[in-house]
Amino acid sequence: MSLLEDEDKRSLNGSGNRISFADDSEEQDDVFGDFDFAKLLVIANKSLAWVILLITLSITGAILYVRYTKPVYESSSILKLDLKSEAGVLGLNKFNDENMPGNKLSTISGEIEFLKSRFLYEKIVDRMKMNVSYFAYGNILYEERYNNAPFKVIGKIKNQGFLDFKFDVTFLDKDKFLLSYKNNDEEIKSEHYFGEKISNENYTFTLYPTHFWSAKETGAKYFFTMNSKEALVKNLMENVSVSILNLEANTILLSYKNHNYFKATDIVNTIDSVYLEQTLENKSKSHEQTIKFLEASLLKTEENLAKAERELEAFVRNNRTVDVKQDFGKTGIKIEELDKEKQVLKSRISMLGELKELILGDKEINNFIPALTQVEDPQLSAAINSLNTLQEERNRLLNSQRENTLVVKTKNKSIERIKENVLDLIDINKKILYQQSGEIHSKMVQLEQEVLSLPSKETEFTRLKRFYSIYEKFYLLLMEKEAEFGIAKAGTIPNFVILSPALNNPNPIYPKKIFIYISGLGIGIFLGISLIAIRYLLNDTISTQKELERSLHASMLGGIPEYSKEKMEVSKLVVDKNPKSAISEALRSIRTNLEFICPNKKKKLIAVTSTVSGEGKTFVASNLSGVIALSNQKVILLDLDMRKPKVHLAFEKENFKGMSTVLIGKHTLEECIQPTSISNLSFISAGPTPPNPSELILREEFDLLIKRLFEIYDVVVIDTPPVGLVTDGILILRKADIPLYVVRTDYSKKSAKRNINKLVKTIPKLCVLMNALKAINTYGYGGYGYGYGYGYYEGETEKETIISKIKSLAGVKA
Repeated sequence: MSLLEDEDKRSLNGSGNRISFADDSEEQDDVFGDFDFAKLLVIANKSLAWVILLITLSITGAILYVRYTKPVYESSSILKLDLKSEAGVLGLNKFNDENMPGNKLSTISGEIEFLKSRFLYEKIVDRMKMNVSYFAYGNILYEERYNNAPFKVIGKIKNQGFLDFKFDVTFLDKDKFLLSYKNNDEEIKSEHYFGEKISNENYTFTLYPTHFWSAKETGAKYFFTMNSKEALVKNLMENVSVSILNLEANTILLSYKNHNYFKATDIVNTIDSVYLEQTLENKSKSHEQTIKFLEASLLKTEENLAKAERELEAFVRNNRTVDVKQDFGKTGIKIEELDKEKQVLKSRISMLGELKELILGDKEINNFIPALTQVEDPQLSAAINSLNTLQEERNRLLNSQRENTLVVKTKNKSIERIKENVLDLIDINKKILYQQSGEIHSKMVQLEQEVLSLPSKETEFTRLKRFYSIYEKFYLLLMEKEAEFGIAKAGTIPNFVILSPALNNPNPIYPKKIFIYISGLGIGIFLGISLIAIRYLLNDTISTQKELERSLHASMLGGIPEYSKEKMEVSKLVVDKNPKSAISEALRSIRTNLEFICPNKKKKLIAVTSTVSGEGKTFVASNLSGVIALSNQKVILLDLDMRKPKVHLAFEKENFKGMSTVLIGKHTLEECIQPTSISNLSFISAGPTPPNPSELILREEFDLLIKRLFEIYDVVVIDTPPVGLVTDGILILRKADIPLYVVRTDYSKKSAKRNINKLVKTIPKLCVLMNALKAINTYGYGGYGYGYGYGYYEGETEKETIISKIKSLAGVKA
């Protein structure tokens, strides 16, 4: 167990309950959930230079991006398709309606696939003769010189490895040039004349100047590539875009992207031209194939029509009649009547079967009585009624008699006899009904055979007439379409119209300058806002008095301005040297406020503490004591921060003896009191560090010491240890008339408010002082600069955490 934990357990309040600061969850929302708009403005003001720098860098980056990004141009044309398919021309559009959305989309999609096909692109490459590409070097980028290069190359590549290979050309004068290239990391250079044949095992070509060459081209650098067909086709497939512009209007948008808008326009127009030629060629072939198909179909249809005519004529001659529909109708009516009779007989047989199951199952048949109207046998009906009557009489007897009585047994025997009679009658009736059903079935079979023999002639005649009609109509249709396609072949036109041809568009589609500039500005603003937000979130210190007062339960006694006159290594007494300074005025105001806290008490015990070291606790205690002493009150300052005493340094005195030696009786009080530069102010240093500071404070000698001091002095001020590190200070604060808690601007953590609010629960008189208030509303890290960052235990060192590193990078001080 550490010394801090041990002393914390021994720090008890008056009720014997330990005062603990370990509950971090209490009032967590107050510490971390506060939003301080004023503090945000301070941080924004401090970060303004960084925000402007980020915006400037973002806009500069956008400008550089636009300046050094090769522009991309897009050229496009609009095609309108005429969706008259061959099936529609043949008059078969009833079965293949091109106006149906699905069929229309399918047809347009087929045209799009043709426009994107490799077959079409190969023809475009052959048409445009793009086997050589020329480029001019710039300061950073290079530019393609399409149809305006100052030279041209005529030749061929022997080694396929030199296809798509870069050859550098530097003009030396109007007649000579330097040819250079790298081959296997070896740079090859050679000077040549225009018109000179350059040949080796890899290539053969000749360079000629064009009318674009001028004297200013001397010293200019270019390069050219002998393109492979595969690379050119691949470029077209990657950069040509074909899409449906309007399905209802049957329009297609064809576009191509390139870094040279002249080249993009030529390629789109060439695609339109090649597509037109291929369409005409395909339609011409289609008409020829269609006419051949029509001629073959006409010949076959003519044979089928002649055969149908002969068969129909033979049928009429052999049968001499075709009116068999009337006889067929009469026979059908008879069959329907017999079928109805048969169904009635089936119903009666089924009813008798159900009755038999009821009787065999010895079940009541009273519910079956209404169905006796369908039983034609009066004897069976009478037997069933008798059986039902006997069953009802037996049921009435059972209500008053047992089953083993003679009367009930006699009745049961009567019921069994009549059941046998009924079952016999049921079998007889079922047999009769089955005979009647069989007779009806025989009649129906006979009539059906007659029906089958009657329609065979009608069916045959109808079939012959149907085939004759189909062949006749199809023959006439084929003759008509043969004539139409003959005419169409003579005047073949493409099935599309170019609504909008490709035009030169010098405005690039990428990069969009306005969009890039606005994006750069937006990114800069976003980064600036993010920087402010990060600095605000990482700042976990209390920066303003208003921020401290929010959700604070203790009384706010006042604030002390930042001391910036000099940089102090340790706390010093400054009010005697600067009586008219802002700090002196602030301390005098606090002295006045102290009078209102204990107005009726002449002797006062004031205890000064803080959360951690470095918050100015000793500075406040020393200078507050000096201000009170200057008001003609006798004041003594006690240094009870025995682990790391600082009061003697403030007065530039020794610390050989003090509170620790007085409390153990080693020295007398008078021996330890030391004077200061202020006549009414004395102090007692902490003395040598004891092993048990808390136990010295709990001893009775401490209370006796305070009483003795009150006999001499009006005010006793105690510099206590920080309560956030050890609990000695809590014991002293409980004894004090005026307990003071020091919070330092831009140094004390927000968690200090939580500690103060907890402490107020046991020390209601606790007052808070705000130290090192900024003179102007700026964000930064200020203070006295006297360095209170000591460790309380031997070997303790301050380690830099990951959070502190992040804060330091973001410009936020811990």
